[in-house]
Amino acid sequence: MVDSTTFHAVARHDGAYWAVNITDLPDGFVGVTQGRTWIEARKMASDAISALLDVPEESFKVELRPADPELADVVDKAEEARREADRAAKRATEALVVAARILTAKVTVRDAGAMLGVSHQYIAKLAPKSN
Repeated sequence: MVDSTTFHAVARHDGAYWAVNITDLPDGFVGVTQGRTWIEARKMASDAISALLDVPEESFKVELRPADPELADVVDKAEEARREADRAAKRATEALVVAARILTAKVTVRDAGAMLGVSHQYIAKLAPKSN
């Protein structure tokens, strides 16, 4: 088995294809493939790694990045923004759970929902009554 579970690949747009170079392969292996679309390029990279290393595709991930620095930069910024949004959503849910538990101890589920700007059904999920 391979030590790493994530392999890195760089894709350069070349006419109608994405030319992919797979980096950080063990034992001096070199991976080169192509795909017409980004999705196909990622799939072909995964296929190549699986074949070269004789491992199942489910046993690793492929991180495909654009070779063009401008494209790589906007992808990185979008991914970071998505991670920040996910963290914010998690914090918001955690705050709603705390608020729902405190509020429903003193007011109705409907009022708690109205106070927090969410449905009473959502409040009931966040702070279910114990039997």
